[in-house]
Amino acid sequence: MVLSWGITLQEVRRFDEAITAHQDAAAIFRAAGDRHREGTALNNLGSALQQVRRFDDAITAHQDAAAIYRETGDRHREGTALNNLGSALQQVRRFEEALAAGREAVEIFAAVGDEHSEAIARQIVEETLRADAAPKEQ
Repeated sequence: MVLSWGITLQEVRRFDEAITAHQDAAAIFRAAGDRHREGTALNNLGSALQQVRRFDDAITAHQDAAAIYRETGDRHREGTALNNLGSALQQVRRFEEALAAGREAVEIFAAVGDEHSEAIARQIVEETLRADAAPKEQ
């Protein structure tokens, strides 16, 4: 219930409330020592932050989520957090870092045999390459 409330708020575009709900959920799970659910709350937080264009905060949340999933051995969710991280990094034109996150996500999804998520990760990598090659605004 704690994790789903923030997502529900995001779905109805109540982003400020969703951000608070995700922050509260992360704090609750951190205090309870539930690292895995803390990671989920942080990844959800990063997605909500991207919706309101708070990309630097989103990047931190996704990095923290990926680190927690790496620590807990959840490769699939680590890949998801890295995909989200790559998207946030792309938004602030940090293309090299976005590519590194995206390529790592591709490797993870290939290793766990999730062809659908691997294809999504490859698409994000391709979008990043195109964005990086686009003419720069003066």
